[in-house]
Amino acid sequence: MLTEKEKMQRARMYMWKLKNGIDPISNRQIGEDSVLSNERLRRCFQYVFDVLGRDIEVTDAKEKNDDHKIRKKKKAGKAKFYITPEEVSRITLDGGTCVISDFVEALNNAVNDIGRKKLLARNINDWLVYKGYLRNSEDDKGKVRRELSERSGEIGISSKKGLGAYGVYTIILYGSEARQFILDNIDEIVEFAEGDN
Repeated sequence: MLTEKEKMQRARMYMWKLKNGIDPISNRQIGEDSVLSNERLRRCFQYVFDVLGRDIEVTDAKEKNDDHKIRKKKKAGKAKFYITPEEVSRITLDGGTCVISDFVEALNNAVNDIGRKKLLARNINDWLVYKGYLRNSEDDKGKVRRELSERSGEIGISSKKGLGAYGVYTIILYGSEARQFILDNIDEIVEFAEGDN
């Protein structure tokens, strides 16, 4: 019977093969038409491979009773944000509109993985500005705000006025088409955000 560590090592070997496009059972190359060749799945296999590696090291440290090494592993950096097709299926894109912070909260809740960085509304908005779907404007106090561009409507971004303690302000709203557009481009958005860090 396999020990827990041996099970993790075997699972990690499977993840290594899958992330490199190899069927772990037959040891043959996985065809490009296979769902296992999907880039998001390969990133998921890479993530699981990395997590299992850390867990194996923690297990080794526990076996050696090396508390310092265990603490160091717990402080290891988080993996960058990504979302699997299964996690995307947990998000409902109803016909209404929402603010970007609500949509980002839904994305992060669908992922619900403490090992991954959270996506920020700023990451999405910065990318939308870069692509020309939003633009930055500076108010009379020098504060930069987001506003609609000529292209916002192309993907379903709109706005409305709100009234707050400091007067009238603009609320940017993301329709289901805009939210789907963001999901369709999430990998590019994350890469763009990582490049800024």
